[in-house]
Amino acid sequence: MLKNKTYNGKVVLYLKGTVLGVLITLAAMCIFAAIMLFADLDREYSVPFATVSLALGSFAAAYSVSRKSERKGYVTGTVIGIITFVVVTVISVIVNKSGLSINTLFHFVIIVLASAIGGIIGVNKGKNKKYI
Repeated sequence: MLKNKTYNGKVVLYLKGTVLGVLITLAAMCIFAAIMLFADLDREYSVPFATVSLALGSFAAAYSVSRKSERKGYVTGTVIGIITFVVVTVISVIVNKSGLSINTLFHFVIIVLASAIGGIIGVNKGKNKKYI
């Protein structure tokens, strides 16, 4: 029974982190949209800005979850990155119906690396306490 409680706690922790990641992604997209509007940039910049926004969101989600779980930040970050990538890819395939491309591989690498780095930093953030 205790194992089930721990599993449910992890699921809730991952869901909270995912919600935080989505909110950070939306905020970054709004900021980049404002930059594109006021700087009068072409639409060709929207794809890199969207990728950076998604990387920031997955970084924040992995950082948050691994900071609270305090162990295995690389695993936590990688899992969150893979989940984020799968969700975004499924939604984009449904909406766009253009299939997968080589850019999908680049997005996978960027998202998973950003979230893995977020997980590692989140775990190690609390351990470096200065006593002097």
